[in-house]
Amino acid sequence: MKFAKYIKEFILDSKRELIQIFSLIICLIMPSVLNFAEKIGIILGESSPTIDNAKYYYLMISGNQVMGIVMSLYFLFHFVRKWNKETVLNKRNIYHNKPYWWYWICSKVLGYHKCNLILVPIYTQYKLILRDTFDEYPFEESLFPQEKREIDVYRNLNKENVCEKEINLIIQDTYPINENQIPSRLKMNNTISIKRSSNHFGERIYCKELVDNVVEEIRTLDNNIKLNIFSTTNPKNTYEIVKKAIGLAERGNVKNVYVFQQNNKGMRAFKDKAYRII
Repeated sequence: MKFAKYIKEFILDSKRELIQIFSLIICLIMPSVLNFAEKIGIILGESSPTIDNAKYYYLMISGNQVMGIVMSLYFLFHFVRKWNKETVLNKRNIYHNKPYWWYWICSKVLGYHKCNLILVPIYTQYKLILRDTFDEYPFEESLFPQEKREIDVYRNLNKENVCEKEINLIIQDTYPINENQIPSRLKMNNTISIKRSSNHFGERIYCKELVDNVVEEIRTLDNNIKLNIFSTTNPKNTYEIVKKAIGLAERGNVKNVYVFQQNNKGMRAFKDKAYRII
């Protein structure tokens, strides 16, 4: 039942893209189904190719499969990619729980240049931003007004810890994170917790101080660190953190980055399964 629900939600969230892909498939198979080569041959008859009919003649002798490829590529580059160039992906106000490979297809094949990150799972946000899957991730300033806030940083870094090279990075932004939400097997890890002061739960603002503190803490870590990220950042703060801190990880001191996703029920504990970003 869960899988069927997921497929239904995926189809509803991706109707435009699915219709475009289905149209490309129609273009690909139509010449073979309708035998375009034979029909062109009947129209041309046995006459030799001329300047006027040369393109049709060579299409005919190339075969139905080649004609299908030509038709689908023409439709893709002259229509689909042009339609999508200025269209923002993920415009609907629903949870966009789609795999990364689907976003890659939307960007690299269908030609989407812009993607909305609101209501996208946080680990997917990290992947999309870090890999520059899209050219632009637009944010409405009214949704994430910039405000200055106090930041609390707590460090529990024990050099004698067995998992010295594995650090939990807890970023408390839109909602607080308590110890009971962290998977039991990771609670004893060295930990850095960064918390933004908030007027109320669910407050979504762009906080430069939060971003700067996360960047500073990551850059001061030892080399070859494995970083486990538990975060409740909104998409705007997530974007800035990934670009300014995580985006440098492969060239810096962090060897691996794993992002944990929260459950959407109960106490919203983080799932045991981690998503590797680097």
